[in-house]
Amino acid sequence: MAIFNRYFTVLFRLKTKWISLLLIIQTVASFAMAFFNFSNDHDYINRTIFSNFFTLWLTIFIVLAWLFTGIFYLTTCFQNEHVSGNQTWRLVPIDDKKLYFDNILSSFGALLLFVILEIICTLVLSAVTFTFDSQFHTSILKMFADIGRHLQQVDLEIMFNFFGAIMMTILSAFFGYFIISFLNYSSRALLDFLPQTLSKTYFQIIAVFVIILVAWLAIKASDIGLQIISFPFRFMMGKTTGTNDDLALALILMLVINLLFWFLDTILFSKFFEAREGK
Repeated sequence: MAIFNRYFTVLFRLKTKWISLLLIIQTVASFAMAFFNFSNDHDYINRTIFSNFFTLWLTIFIVLAWLFTGIFYLTTCFQNEHVSGNQTWRLVPIDDKKLYFDNILSSFGALLLFVILEIICTLVLSAVTFTFDSQFHTSILKMFADIGRHLQQVDLEIMFNFFGAIMMTILSAFFGYFIISFLNYSSRALLDFLPQTLSKTYFQIIAVFVIILVAWLAIKASDIGLQIISFPFRFMMGKTTGTNDDLALALILMLVINLLFWFLDTILFSKFFEAREGK
């Protein structure tokens, strides 16, 4: 357990060293975009809504937060495969299965830290906007009044929707890690242990299967994903009851698929995936 925690810490530090740089780029980029658009008085800016520079800056920052979170997530996916395929990491005195779990878990921990820091930065910028924009000030006070009123109507169904949305987001993040690792491990294993022509054929079959599975899941999860994203807004309007009827089934399905690919990835990583010397 001590070795597991030690390598988790090392991998976590490796995957979080770019967080501050990304946040600085996001902050500077959102400030520059807001300043350029606000100072030049572009026609597409609704002055009724964005009557203050800080309101526009906050809005652009929040929009960019989704983009930068996606970029950071893809970065952790790349780092997962780099660690898995690096011969130096495979030589550490830890079981391959534990190393794989360490790798995935540290990526999710880094992603969680990035999201928390995004929320903190958004709250700080919101506080600045709240101070300098009287219209935003009034809107926030009204929003909190609405939330306080709706909190009195919270029931078990709303709580399930809330925590179910969080769990679906977490499971979706892990699904991305597992599916990318599966494609990497299976393709490398086939190329290394089967004749070239035969391995390419098997890999094409696997790739088609994975694409069909991902497409099917995307179609099935599209409505649920929209409900997850819109949940805070629907809650403020008191429209959360009866909206996630299929959420329980989707959670079970996503959990089973994650466990399946975790099992397959563990076998491929420990038995068939050969690391190469890092360059």
